[in-house]
Amino acid sequence: MLHVTKTTIIKPAESMPKKLAKKLLGEILQEAGLVSAAQIQIALQDQSIYDDMRIGEILALRGWLKQETADFFAERFPALVKQPNKKPLGVYLKEAALLDDHQIKILLAEQQKNPTPRIRFGKLVVLKGWLKQDTVDFFLDNLAARAEQDKVYISQTVLKTLTNHPFPNK
Repeated sequence: MLHVTKTTIIKPAESMPKKLAKKLLGEILQEAGLVSAAQIQIALQDQSIYDDMRIGEILALRGWLKQETADFFAERFPALVKQPNKKPLGVYLKEAALLDDHQIKILLAEQQKNPTPRIRFGKLVVLKGWLKQDTVDFFLDNLAARAEQDKVYISQTVLKTLTNHPFPNK
């Protein structure tokens, strides 16, 4: 008997990064650090039995991912990657159901407590243990507003020190 499995393919878009354009949903979720390769393999095995279920539904039923997170990556992610005007990281993490309002308020309050040097939102999320660094980096690289210098954050204190004390000429 022939089993046909349904997979969700992220549709290519002109401005979508080429590395993401033709990846399956499971591959993108794995790249985002949200599921492991073993979890994807198990979900694909399940999908061969329950061919009416999408991989995101299976991952959610197994408790490895929230259904809202799977839906975000299957339905919203392709359009968001194409958008030229990016939003702050927290907006996307909330939309993907990876953070809730309460967690975001805690993070923003902590940033306000220590304005100098200001700890980056993504770094705080990881330090609190709410998300993996891979997940934060994935969102920063593909969705959130991020200047090149944000990849290596230089605190305002260090920057001020460097500008007040220039390097000697050689």
